[in-house]
Amino acid sequence: MPAWIKQVLRLLVFGNCWVSFAAVCLYWETALLHHLEFSSRLSISIFGATLFIYNYHRLFRKRVIYSVERSTRHRWIVSNDKLLTGFAVLGGLTGFISFLPYFTQTFFLRILPFLLIALLYVVPVGKRNGKWFSLRDLPFLKIFLVAAVWAFVTAFIPFLSRDAQWLPTASVWLTFAHRFVFIFAITLPFDVRDLAHDRKYGVVTFASRFGVNGIKSGARLLLVFIAAAGLCGYLAGWYSPGQGLGLVISAASTGWLISRMREDSDEWYYAGFLDGTMVDQLFWIFVMGLVG
Repeated sequence: MPAWIKQVLRLLVFGNCWVSFAAVCLYWETALLHHLEFSSRLSISIFGATLFIYNYHRLFRKRVIYSVERSTRHRWIVSNDKLLTGFAVLGGLTGFISFLPYFTQTFFLRILPFLLIALLYVVPVGKRNGKWFSLRDLPFLKIFLVAAVWAFVTAFIPFLSRDAQWLPTASVWLTFAHRFVFIFAITLPFDVRDLAHDRKYGVVTFASRFGVNGIKSGARLLLVFIAAAGLCGYLAGWYSPGQGLGLVISAASTGWLISRMREDSDEWYYAGFLDGTMVDQLFWIFVMGLVG
């Protein structure tokens, strides 16, 4: 592969443009499943906010990254901190300005808990055994927080942006549930990637407790729920047959990818392919939705 292509891919993946695009894809998926009009403004808002949050997290933890054995991703982050700062500022400004038309007091209060989780995720919030800890350092908690924020942003905000007083219906709760479980399933393997850091700092995670094979089995079990949700959505008349089948295919392809995970899987497996399963899910729901 030419060197310039590798540089562009590192920029997109390690600079968190890819995961930001994946967030937009999950919003588009919600719009497809519930027959919502696509909003370019909301798409830009979600992309910018995700770009800000992910780069803010990386920059905040840069000193931690220095202190562990550095991977290709770590070295890239450390040597491109000014670029990440620019991405964070650009994402923050874009996300904020694009969100302004939606902001009312009710809207702000409803998103506030999830906004605080995203902002405080890496910030020291207390001391334990004389050492400061952040929300991501609390045993087993970090994946629940990540899944909750992603599910809220991509399943609920598309509706709240239209009506701040909106309350979820059963069909949207189903989408929220399978979105939460899907994000949980694809985030579990990231515990394996972070094992060295978490061991160093004594963070108890699913990977440190159950090992790589346990993570694979748990993630695949969760993906069975995704397939079941697709079937239930179809039987309830909320999703078309093709959309339900698209969720089943997405669950199967993601399960296959997770089966390929090893403790020494490289950064491209995690930040590239695993994050890409969100794009893959939209692809299957869109394509299968066209035929049925």
